[in-house]
Amino acid sequence: MMESKGAQRVKPGLKTLQTLYNLTVADVTQQGTGSLGFLPIGNFKGTPAFFDLDRLVNQPTVLAEQQHILGILDGREEDYDLQTITVPITSVVATYVGTGTLTVPAGAVWYVNAIELTAPIDATAAFVLNWRSTSFADRGATPNAGGQLFTAAGHTAAVGVAVDAFDEFGTFGPLLAVTNKFPLLRLPSLTVLTFQVTITTAPNTLAAACAMLVYGFVGKSLLL
Repeated sequence: MMESKGAQRVKPGLKTLQTLYNLTVADVTQQGTGSLGFLPIGNFKGTPAFFDLDRLVNQPTVLAEQQHILGILDGREEDYDLQTITVPITSVVATYVGTGTLTVPAGAVWYVNAIELTAPIDATAAFVLNWRSTSFADRGATPNAGGQLFTAAGHTAAVGVAVDAFDEFGTFGPLLAVTNKFPLLRLPSLTVLTFQVTITTAPNTLAAACAMLVYGFVGKSLLL
């Protein structure tokens, strides 16, 4: 049977094309490659390249996510944006490390401008407060599944002194402390924050309620 003039020759393997893996620009732009439709190609440093839709479309939507405030984060709800750890009375020095976690709900995205850590006054004990996020990979010899501690030393509540410390994110954050960060902290769906309390100096005389409070807002998750 004679092939009509308008028919296209389909290159073997491309007729049922599902992905672009292992294909070059030349493979998918030459005549007779089948019904690929419109495939945008650009010039990157003098070389033809496919458009990177992650950079072109996906990543810029982070800015748009922040224009939709769908919920408030201000440390008012236990196990949502507030985590309290009560250190048992006479806990063993340097051995007791209390932890509690908060998880960003499935399908949500959080934008955080501050993490507040608090500890009450105790007549004999000092407390070190810190937190982790699964957003920060732990680079230690034995990595912690909860992520890297946000600050190396943490925040110390000395004997007889309460602590009310902030780790802050946003435009003015680094002006307040060098450990603060310039952008808001973006926490995607199912990110886990871990609050950590260590007792030092001497056993505590009272059951001490320490807390981690999250401040910020719930954005509109737009990333694919």
